[in-house]
Amino acid sequence: MKTYIPGIFALIAGAVLFAANVPAKEDNAVLDAYLKVSQALAADDLNAAKSAAANLAAKAKTGGNEALASHASELAKSESIENARDHFKMVSAEATKLAEGKSGYYVMTCPMAKADWVQSNSKVSNPYFGKSMPNCGSLKEQKKTSSTGCVFCPVFPS
Repeated sequence: MKTYIPGIFALIAGAVLFAANVPAKEDNAVLDAYLKVSQALAADDLNAAKSAAANLAAKAKTGGNEALASHASELAKSESIENARDHFKMVSAEATKLAEGKSGYYVMTCPMAKADWVQSNSKVSNPYFGKSMPNCGSLKEQKKTSSTGCVFCPVFPS
């Protein structure tokens, strides 16, 4: 019986680690879809923003993020770029929660729009003002997180 214990522990540990990574991959897919909406708004392209928002809504719903899916669906129905940007504030409020602590995503802030958004790089590309003020904003201070860690070890927490 003792010979099976290490094998069973390895199976359990593997299952726990696999399950812990599934939401992270879904979150990344949602964030990547979100980035396309942000980029379209930064380029003042309403049609691309609406199309990307519809895709984002589908991915968010699949990932179980109903609030984000709902806001993205509303953005996809927008009749004007201004209306789309208003909805984007609510979409971004949800997306910043997903991006928190994740490598490769930067939370930006715009003092004029009084809103945040997520980017995949630290160079400001403002979706709230688009081409009229593309550089308005800055990197928001983010919490430092460790990329190493062990869910089983109190010495190296994740």
